[in-house]
Amino acid sequence: MNTTAQLPTAERPIEEIETEICTLAGQIAAATARFLTLLAEFDARRGWAGWQLHSAAHWLSWKAGVSLHTAREQVRVANAVTELPRIAKAFAEGRVSYSKVRALTRVATPHTEESLLRIALQAPAAHLDRLVRGLVRQSRNTDTDTDRAGGRWFYDDDGYLVVSARFGPEDGARFLAALTRAEYERTRTDATGPDTPEPDRTAPAPSNPVPALTAMAEMICAGAGSPVVSPAADVLVHVGPDGTPLDTSDAHLDDGPGLDSQTLEAVLCTASVRLIRHGRLGPTIAWDTSQRRPSRTLLRQLVIRDWCCTVPGCGRTRFLHAHHVVYYSRGGPTDLDNLTLLCGEHHRALHDGLFTITAEGNQIFTFADLNGRRIGYAPLLSGDVDDLSRRYRHIDPDAVTADWSGEPLDASFATDVLLRNWDLEKRRRNTDLAAAA
Repeated sequence: MNTTAQLPTAERPIEEIETEICTLAGQIAAATARFLTLLAEFDARRGWAGWQLHSAAHWLSWKAGVSLHTAREQVRVANAVTELPRIAKAFAEGRVSYSKVRALTRVATPHTEESLLRIALQAPAAHLDRLVRGLVRQSRNTDTDTDRAGGRWFYDDDGYLVVSARFGPEDGARFLAALTRAEYERTRTDATGPDTPEPDRTAPAPSNPVPALTAMAEMICAGAGSPVVSPAADVLVHVGPDGTPLDTSDAHLDDGPGLDSQTLEAVLCTASVRLIRHGRLGPTIAWDTSQRRPSRTLLRQLVIRDWCCTVPGCGRTRFLHAHHVVYYSRGGPTDLDNLTLLCGEHHRALHDGLFTITAEGNQIFTFADLNGRRIGYAPLLSGDVDDLSRRYRHIDPDAVTADWSGEPLDASFATDVLLRNWDLEKRRRNTDLAAAA
């Protein structure tokens, strides 16, 4: 990068500085268009899935060093521009900025992009934002909701909350299952004895759902206050008659299938285990008294230290698992030097062998993919402004500048005219299609 030959900024003519700023703005717009084109292809081909991430936005936030909100918006714009060839061409030529394209993709369609692009080339970005907001508002008012699922809530005259809802079949079944589970948790007691009835998890949903709904609300409020480690399961594992190690072929879940060693390690990673040994006197239940699960104090320390899933680029903060880097069944200790938080998806991927974790000591862990390449937390970025200028030297200094003479924008009038013209064009297209048929 060679900038030493230039005069200091204070000594350069202001017109030259202005020209360079506008030229770079157009070049940045053209480079951004190329960036989004590649991003759309990367997303379409699911290049991010190989890293066990949740979306292209998570990958971009990790690799490009932008916030997750910005990454989601860039992915949205990238995918939207692929359906808008005229806007994409002007963007690649450096004639419209990313800010304008971002606004246009909120309302433009293949049938309306031409008229919107003409406005974008002539209006400043602030005017275009106002116009798009008006179009979005009008579209929300005129669109009809064909989905019958919905609901409402209000307080009646007595101060009671009234809720009504209509679910689709699939969501309705899930909602009823949640009510049944909430009723089970609400009515479950710690009392034991031959006369103590056990709540039925498979029972129909309660006819009066209000107590169960209240219990659901309490559980959600209790669980959403802080990053919570996913509760461990109580697992019944059957082993051989002589109490042979858990990774033998005799191990299987209670009333379930046999477990190979890899699956068994995944099941037992954070579970509380009851071993059922089959001997001459029949099945014998024995508690696993070893310290497999972290204590509450250790879990609190783990959450404070890691806060989220520690796989680079993930960041999930709910339903985390305390994972033994060196498996407990292989002698790994239950301490901070061998424990790290993983989300459920990455925990399963790890046990499936899709990546590895190595404990380096002093609570430092490294991650590697299937090829042994280290997965970094914040990859270094680099760029060269001179290379950018050479690559996009065909961009004119005034390419990105709007052809605007200072006229005010009547947003209401412009919105009304656009919507009327689009409606007329739509009717004309429908008439032509009907005539052709």
